[in-house]
Amino acid sequence: MDETPKKAGVLAFFASKCPRCGKGKVFKNSILSFRSFSDTLEACPNCKLNYEPETGFFFGAMYWTYAILVGCIISLSVVIYLLGFFEYALYIIPALLILILPWVFRFGRLLMLYVVYPLMYKDKFYGK
Repeated sequence: MDETPKKAGVLAFFASKCPRCGKGKVFKNSILSFRSFSDTLEACPNCKLNYEPETGFFFGAMYWTYAILVGCIISLSVVIYLLGFFEYALYIIPALLILILPWVFRFGRLLMLYVVYPLMYKDKFYGK
């Protein structure tokens, strides 16, 4: 029987769980704690996966966050245009982006863990 850990699924991603076991938390605090919503645990409390395999690992999350924000801006622009409120887009879009920023920030970090980590650090992720 194969003892290799499997990657966690989509539900674990949206629940901010460990990318390897899908059970341990990734972030220290709730998303509603606005001062410390971005604090990441050092390792998974369940499977002991080190969340930061090298110093500066999460700097790459900026690119994921940027891509998500650009997608949100384009989507919101289209929706606002179709609803006929495009003259208010300069006010609506920044307000909505500020509201969703904690989720976008977390999703950027989670994408680093779920996509980049297994590709670049196979031996650390899969334990080989």
